[in-house]
Amino acid sequence: MVFMIVSAVLTMAFGCVKKSNENKILLFKFTDPDVEATIGDDMKIEAIVPFGTDVTALVPVITISEKATINPASGEPMDFTNPVPFTVTAEDGSKAVYTVTVLVDPGSNEKEILSFRLENPDVEAVIDEELKTVTVLLPYGTDVTALVPDIIISDKATIEPASGVATDFTHLVTYTVTAENGSQTNYLVLIEIEAPETLLYGIWGVERLEYYETDFAGNPDPSTMQIFSFVPGDQDNGIDLIFRENKTGEIVDRSRDTLYVWHDGHNNTIICPDTTIVKRFYYCFEIGISKLYMNLESVIHHFDIVELTSDSFVYEDEYAPHYVEKAFMKRISDMPNKVNSSGKKKKVSPNKLGSLLGDY
Repeated sequence: MVFMIVSAVLTMAFGCVKKSNENKILLFKFTDPDVEATIGDDMKIEAIVPFGTDVTALVPVITISEKATINPASGEPMDFTNPVPFTVTAEDGSKAVYTVTVLVDPGSNEKEILSFRLENPDVEAVIDEELKTVTVLLPYGTDVTALVPDIIISDKATIEPASGVATDFTHLVTYTVTAENGSQTNYLVLIEIEAPETLLYGIWGVERLEYYETDFAGNPDPSTMQIFSFVPGDQDNGIDLIFRENKTGEIVDRSRDTLYVWHDGHNNTIICPDTTIVKRFYYCFEIGISKLYMNLESVIHHFDIVELTSDSFVYEDEYAPHYVEKAFMKRISDMPNKVNSSGKKKKVSPNKLGSLLGDY
């Protein structure tokens, strides 16, 4: 009798234990891609996956209330092309339905060239975002057939032709930048060669002058070679050429106090006055045939340019039949402001009628 009473009491006690009614989704995420969803109070769950993600077979990892169950189950591949309902059933059988929506990030729309530069020569381009142009100003004489640009573009974008690839800019080149979302922008690269007048702008010092006669084939006669050396920019005895932006210039000669015999078969003796001589000129440059034209005291001289870089300048001038003057110049300054014309002159100075320095 006692046993039956105890059994009845235990049955009544256990039968009165209340079952859990918890039916919540506590965590909803994906591991590939690694994205955790946002769970709203309205039982709407939203996950944003990266651009390009295939949402037709995503595997959710779901944490739910203790003693509850969920359908569809956690860990099962699902197609999230459209919103998917997930039903959570509590221990006591009560249900909650969550709606899961997966959105795909539309991808970045950024597709700009942020920087475009060359290393050889070292030049930074100017980018016009409104016109979608990239302008590269190169020194005169630059070989443009295999330039290698270093290009920085928007994050997640790509560019074609690629950065670091040698490219022939003989003709116009278009660079296409493709954003992450597939939209594109075209940039036209404009190669401009620095005008020789711009390269010449500044003060140049004569380093060496050569004078010689040529045969009928134009070859130098070594026996007639005369070489004169100077210190470029020397204020006591140098010879400078000044080229200004407005295409005017001056020759400044400070090496005039020397007895000199020009070897022309006549043994003429010239006494150079002890003074600085300045001669003004106008100039222009013809790129196609590399000729420098200088109007010096109403006489037009034309010089063949055999070398022209940012810091060296060599010309030849046939100032009379079979007589050639060749000058080697070094840049002294980019910005000619004022020339100091004082100082003693100590160097030999050629004085041949028709030469760049003229007949003083």
